[in-house]
Amino acid sequence: MHLQFERFTIFCRDLQASLAFYRDVLGLIVVEEKLLEGAAAGALLQLPPCRMQIALLAAAVDAPVIVGLFQISDTPMATLQPPLVQPACSQTALVLSTSNFDGLHNALSAAGSRFLTPPVRYPKRQASERSPAGVYREMIVYDPDNIPVSILQVEPFAEAGAN
Repeated sequence: MHLQFERFTIFCRDLQASLAFYRDVLGLIVVEEKLLEGAAAGALLQLPPCRMQIALLAAAVDAPVIVGLFQISDTPMATLQPPLVQPACSQTALVLSTSNFDGLHNALSAAGSRFLTPPVRYPKRQASERSPAGVYREMIVYDPDNIPVSILQVEPFAEAGAN
């Protein structure tokens, strides 16, 4: 059996607010938009007939989809109340890496984003199979639906003897 990552789906309250965050601030690109309506739209999610607006976002036009934004309307939807001061069991978070940490921090700050964790730096001295050694820069910001989004950049240690 083979499984692979397909996308992180967010059932958002306001598609336009989520697009303003993921597209306009973080710089992801909408690679597909679609609208599903009626009984078929709700059937997969065990909902009554509804309207489902979908936007799929990627880092580049030809890159794999990272985030799927789904706004469901025409049927009542429950709203989760996630903890807002620290993570909790069963809570999810989206983790993204960047090569433009300072630029994203500036864009998030200018957009008035709320941070769980402002930018921090920490060393990882030992490389592992899945993550290199280096200085890790990380920040955690809340999206419009209060989902924590962790953004990190790894700065490899300078090699010994390099100028």
